[in-house]
Order: sequence, then structure tokens, then C-alpha cells
Amino acid sequence: MLVFVLLTAVVALSRLERLPPTTTIAFRTGRFTPSPAATATAHEAATATPTATAAGAPEAFVPPEPTPTPVVLVSEVLPVTQAPSEPPAVPPAPAPVAGGTYLAVPDGTTVVWGGCSSDGECHDYNFYWAPTHEVVMQNGEGEHKVQHEQCHAHQHWSINGGAPLAPSDYDLESWYSTAEGQSFAAAVAGLPWVWSHSAVNGLEDFAWTCAYWYYDPAYLLEASLERYDWAAANLP
Repeated sequence: MLVFVLLTAVVALSRLERLPPTTTIAFRTGRFTPSPAATATAHEAATATPTATAAGAPEAFVPPEPTPTPVVLVSEVLPVTQAPSEPPAVPPAPAPVAGGTYLAVPDGTTVVWGGCSSDGECHDYNFYWAPTHEVVMQNGEGEHKVQHEQCHAHQHWSINGGAPLAPSDYDLESWYSTAEGQSFAAAVAGLPWVWSHSAVNGLEDFAWTCAYWYYDPAYLLEASLERYDWAAANLP
């Protein structure tokens, strides 16, 4: 019996020498079992260990490409056109030029048409007839010419308020010696004549200046500043 035990031990030792160092022996069963650690080690050795991947660094920011500006192509056939511009501002209307509002004439002064006065004085031109205090007009004449003859009636008023005149003064020559006549003559002395449709003398110059002062002061201002200024200072 002892010999059997010894032989068994020798056989076990010989087997033990051929086992890996990590092998354990289960003596209760008479069988040996590889160590779990050894199995794991062998398994790990057999399996290739993957190379660890380094944590990825954040990618650098790449700005987007700018949107290209479209190129405006100019036609070689059609002309280049531009957008319509804003119309210029309308200038304000000029202020009206001041003029006369009242002209003194002899009492009872009237306007008659047809070239003849009520007492039979007839001409083929317009005239003021002192004896009857009438402005005698040719048919179809304009308002500015009526105003001109009214200003001759005013000269009669300036002479004596419209009282009867001597026949030699029917042409109103005595007006030159009145304060108004002398003032006007001094104001226009040396000025160019601006009434191409009139006789050249002081009586007519005054009558046209007076007429446009009441009828069209803007025209008088344009025609002669000096005459306009005199009318503004001396005629109502």
C-alpha cells in the first residue's frame, strides 16, 4: 500500500514539472485545473491589444467662402440706362409785385368807344378830351391802353383838380409845371426811352409809367426800376 502511494506521488510530481508555473492541482479529485489567471493571461497574449486612439483635437475653424458679387454685364448693343432721378423741386411762386390801387381823376370821367367824344371831337387814335372829361378809345383796344388814357385824365386832375382848361392847354402842357410833373421829370432825366409804341415826351412817359403801375407793375419793374420806384413813392 505504501509503495502505491509513493508511486502515485512520483507520477504526480513528474507531471507537475511539465505544467506551467501557474497551474494548480486539485488533490481531492486527482485532477489538475489551469489557473484562471493563467487562462486570462494566455487569452490576452493571444489577442492583439488595439492601439489606443488619442483624443481628437478640435478642428480649426475655416470661414466660409464669401459670396461673389455678381458682375453687371453691359450690353454692347443696347445703351446703358440709368434709373430715373427725382424731379427737381418746383420753385415757389414769386411774390406778386406791388402796384397801384387808386388813381385820382376828374369827377365824372368816363370811357367812350369809337374814336369820337360826346361833343364831336374825333381822331383815329386814343386820346383824353379835357372839355368833357372823356377817355376816347378806338374800338378793340386793350385794357392797358385804356389805363394809359386814364393816366392823362389824372394829369388834368393834377393841374387843377379837373376844372376847365383853356383851349391852348387841352394837350395838358401845364402839367410839366406841377409838383408831380417836376418830380417825375427829375426822376427819369437821362434814362433810356422804354416805350417803343409811344411819342417821346414827358407827358407820354408819365402816362405809360402810370398805366403799368396800375395794370402790370411786374412789367414796369422789369422795364425800368427807376420808373417803378418813382411810381411806388408817388402814386397810390
